[in-house]
Amino acid sequence: MTTSPLPLIIDCDPGIDDAVMLMIAFMSPKLDVRAITTVAGNVPLRLTSRNARMICERMGRSGVPVYAGCPRPMLRKPVTAEDFHGESGIEGIEIFAPKAPLAPGHGVGELIARLSAAAPASQTVILSGPMTNLAAALVMAPEIASKIGHLVVMAGGDRIGGNITPFAEFNVFADPHAAAIVFDAGIRTTVLSLDVTHTVRSEPERVASLRKIAGPEAEMMADLLAAGNRLEARWKNGQMAPMHDPSTVVYLLAPEIFEAKPCRVSVVTRPGAEFGRTKVKDTKRGPHHWVTSADADAFFAVIEDLLKARA
Repeated sequence: MTTSPLPLIIDCDPGIDDAVMLMIAFMSPKLDVRAITTVAGNVPLRLTSRNARMICERMGRSGVPVYAGCPRPMLRKPVTAEDFHGESGIEGIEIFAPKAPLAPGHGVGELIARLSAAAPASQTVILSGPMTNLAAALVMAPEIASKIGHLVVMAGGDRIGGNITPFAEFNVFADPHAAAIVFDAGIRTTVLSLDVTHTVRSEPERVASLRKIAGPEAEMMADLLAAGNRLEARWKNGQMAPMHDPSTVVYLLAPEIFEAKPCRVSVVTRPGAEFGRTKVKDTKRGPHHWVTSADADAFFAVIEDLLKARA
């Protein structure tokens, strides 16, 4: 029996790993990307919005609307991550002005409109950047929480600590107040944190394997991952880049290769050393599921299979 592709809204801040995530989502016949909303994060909003449209165009998906969202966090001073993504936000591939313009309207308003029109618990949403857009939407229209059946986020860290401070992961640190609003909304949420993404890295042999696959998509993905490795190694003692944001889409495609535990996640928003820290309290009732492990070989096999199908 064939099933219809899963309708999907992606909120992101491209970003090298966001670009890889979008590629995977576009390649999979199991997913139907209905809209992309962008937020300031890895680089400023004007660049994340351009980069999302650039990947859409390179993947032949310029018809997917891209809506620019919030240009800054709710309360804190803006923080970006050009050191890990390059000044353009997407190191490793040619930068160009996309032909398709931004979709009219604001990303927050579009989230409210799309979710308000949906049936209860019918929508799947990925958040792979700071959570400002969805948090603002939830403040303006709290009833939309009931329309999201599954929220998948790349955020936080527990046993491994942080990647921008000893305690905080970048997406949460960039807007802890927004993350607190989203986690407090009672939405069924799967959390791909540093605990798991740091165990799945684009090691050189994995990038080399992708380069053996024919086709422009495999070449582009290998170039992106190689660039991410160069930038990561510069600042992280030679380590290769974790597959942070791609983990969200791979989870939707192959949840069986991950393990998770039910919990409740909270965020430290008070000033101090732990600002932006995610705290995980085990609970049988959720509503959050904290992913604890992944099969790295199976993870990359998912990507290779999609690229081979496009070759």
